Amino acid sequence: MYEKPTYEELEKRVQELEKADSERKLAEDRLKTIFNNAQDAIFIHDLEGKILDVNDKMCRMYGLTKEEALEVSIEDVSSSRMSMEAVLERWQKVLNGEKFLFEWEARRPKDESIFNVEVSLQKISFYEKDIVLANVRDITERKQIEDELKRERETLSMILERTPHGISLVDNDGNYLFVNPYFTKITGYALEDIPSKEEWFKKAYLDENYRKEVTDAWNKDILHEGMGKIREFKIKCKNGDTKHIEFRSAFLKNEKISVLTDVTARKESEEIIREKDRLQGALELSKAVCHEMTQPLMSVLGYFDLILLDMHADDPNYSRICKIQKQLERMSDITKKLMKISRYQTKDYLNEKILDLYETSKDEKSD
Repeated sequence: MYEKPTYEELEKRVQELEKADSERKLAEDRLKTIFNNAQDAIFIHDLEGKILDVNDKMCRMYGLTKEEALEVSIEDVSSSRMSMEAVLERWQKVLNGEKFLFEWEARRPKDESIFNVEVSLQKISFYEKDIVLANVRDITERKQIEDELKRERETLSMILERTPHGISLVDNDGNYLFVNPYFTKITGYALEDIPSKEEWFKKAYLDENYRKEVTDAWNKDILHEGMGKIREFKIKCKNGDTKHIEFRSAFLKNEKISVLTDVTARKESEEIIREKDRLQGALELSKAVCHEMTQPLMSVLGYFDLILLDMHADDPNYSRICKIQKQLERMSDITKKLMKISRYQTKDYLNEKILDLYETSKDEKSD
């Protein structure tokens, strides 16, 4: 038999209900505070896609009032470049329990401005009701930074591809990470030919003593971060040619960058200039010597003329003196040639270049 509750029991029950209601309202207020102070825009959709609620961040991000936000559709807040078919496909998968994180182009309905967002989409149960929760983060600044970095990488890549210098990058373990096309053009070696600095040293510096000299210089420079010394070494190229290479290196915390410049032509030009200066110096010296020899030679020839005047042709020394006189006249002709020339030609003699007096004199006569 049902017993009617006493007044005290009813009052206690009312107090319990009031307390529960108060706790519920407090929880709702806390949830609402979190909801509206979230850093991301939050959309709450029903399973058909209608917007049931949005937070304050969404209103600020899209430039809408709360009332306006509840009237728009997903298409209204999306760029026209975005595919609604893709939205429907993802939506169906979300309803089946999948979660999505993707980038999207959003649109502010009032001013038609476009901005980049990252969307997290999932189905959750909220107050015993299934809803679709969309968290939207404005990534415009991040995309701008990414685009800038992409442009910088493309610019750097173009510079590395087109610079008329060989460039290599080596890590702290001695592994080659990168060589540009001009490095291969200079040396003949591609990245697969020289996976490590040990392979590079073996192939580029065949002589063990010379290789040790290069290695010692490397090890000395690598002790200090920053720009290393400008060094010049001869390398053996893949095709067997020997080239003079100028190395400029920068030592970073985890990598070493080397810039290679082929100075072979410059070295050859410098050697030609040195050889020219040496021969020119020899020519100037010979002209000075010839100048000093001319007067004594003329005097000696004159004395021999006087001797021959007093000597009979049948004298046994007459022919000898004539031969001596002929050689002296030849010496006189040589000195005259040397004193007149201003440029020279050379010829090979015992693996060296020497002055070709005959060809040089011919040039002077032709002038």
